[in-house]
Amino acid sequence: MDEMTWTDPQLKARYEENSRKLERLKETLPNLYSEDALPYKVFTTNSVHGIQRMRLIWLKEHHPQRFREMMMANVLEEHLRDIETRTRERQAQIMDQLMESRHLLNRTDCLKAAPQLTDLDRLNGMNEAQSESMSMAIHEVVESF
Repeated sequence: MDEMTWTDPQLKARYEENSRKLERLKETLPNLYSEDALPYKVFTTNSVHGIQRMRLIWLKEHHPQRFREMMMANVLEEHLRDIETRTRERQAQIMDQLMESRHLLNRTDCLKAAPQLTDLDRLNGMNEAQSESMSMAIHEVVESF
């Protein structure tokens, strides 16, 4: 992997440190580690699901160099978990804003704002707000750097 040009010196240093650790482990425990062992976890689009998978695909398509560096430095898994957490938090914030702006938070507010609404209309509005909030959160967090 020496022929790779690194754009982030911190990730390169982390990869080199992981490589040295693996070499020491290979020397001390030769039966446990093969010569082909890698000092990082390999990620494919089938190895993760949901929000993490969306982020992985987006990284591979839009920032392939950064994706490789993060994977080789063993920080990609942590990054994917962080993105999932941030997306879910952002989705909750957006959901609250949408529910408030559409007067769907409680039944009394809903009836005051639009007396013709039924409980089914309110439920449909809540479901719509939930799907819109997830879509907006994915766009804001998953598809950005």
